[in-house]
Amino acid sequence: MWSLAAGAPLSAQVDATIDVALGAVRYQGFLGSAAGSFTPAVRYDGRVLSVAAQGNYLLYESGRSLTQGAAAVAIVTPAVGALRAEISGFGGLSSYAGGPVAGYGLARARLHVAERLRGVWLGGGLGGSYTGFSDARASEVAAGAWLLVAGTALTASVAYDRVADTAYADLSTTVRWRWSSVEVDALIGVRPWSRRGDTGVFTDVAARIWLTSTVAAQIGVPGRYIAAGVRIAPLARRRPVRILDERLRSQLNLPTTSSGDRSLPALLLEPAGVGAEGITIVAPRAARVEIAADFTDWQPVALAHVDGNRWHLNIVLTPGVYRLNVRLDGGKWIVPRGLTVQDDEFGGRIGLLVVQ
Repeated sequence: MWSLAAGAPLSAQVDATIDVALGAVRYQGFLGSAAGSFTPAVRYDGRVLSVAAQGNYLLYESGRSLTQGAAAVAIVTPAVGALRAEISGFGGLSSYAGGPVAGYGLARARLHVAERLRGVWLGGGLGGSYTGFSDARASEVAAGAWLLVAGTALTASVAYDRVADTAYADLSTTVRWRWSSVEVDALIGVRPWSRRGDTGVFTDVAARIWLTSTVAAQIGVPGRYIAAGVRIAPLARRRPVRILDERLRSQLNLPTTSSGDRSLPALLLEPAGVGAEGITIVAPRAARVEIAADFTDWQPVALAHVDGNRWHLNIVLTPGVYRLNVRLDGGKWIVPRGLTVQDDEFGGRIGLLVVQ
């Protein structure tokens, strides 16, 4: 785990995506249909706060359409030992063929106990749904665990949900694997019990290949979903996984060559307490030095000018393996001298720092 102490504040990061897809949709009891979809999304990530919004327009071959919108917000506290608290909420609206608007929403609280390669969480939520004709209260109790093994993230969770007089229990597991420009995400779960609802297996598998740093091609395996009173949108699931995703990125790829170019800035580790290190960058003629790393959520952080050519980040790094790049005067991101160079997920280069 890591912590910040009296350092420069983390900068915010905004990501925007547009997905265009063609596929086939089949609802139980109805004929299947070809469909095209257009999905814009935007996401803001700060040191503590994350906000995301997503829209979706789905056009069926019949000419009818489904319009959906969803939004999520989450606050994750800094780590206190192995503990992190999370408060989040999400909701959405949808309308089919210009008909009545239906909506849903849920507020959650979770407690995470996370080490570098594994963690567990426990939480619950309250909310409701609106079908256009009536509304219903909803509640959730859930627990889960995650583990990193050789660059692969594994999760398992159990949840009990209740919506009005309907209740159900879900057991699910996910696998997230990334290597170079390829990503694979898979979900498989089972609903073994339900009161006044359906039971069965639900799945979702997708593979994504990044063609450039901003364009990706995605292939999805036909999935199966079970109707629920409160729909848990994929958008709302992304933020709680962030603690896990930070660690997954730091485990990818094997080292290649070492950065020894004397013209590059040098990175030095300096004692920051018992069993911990801080970071100093030696950068001649630089007017501004920034660092982005897995321990900053990959957001640029400005270093403080100490004296002469020295710039310092007041951060505590405990023993472990970290990935980072630095930037001088707003230029390109580069690997500091003395670090092992790796290829990252998007065809770039990144530095590997080992703190012993």
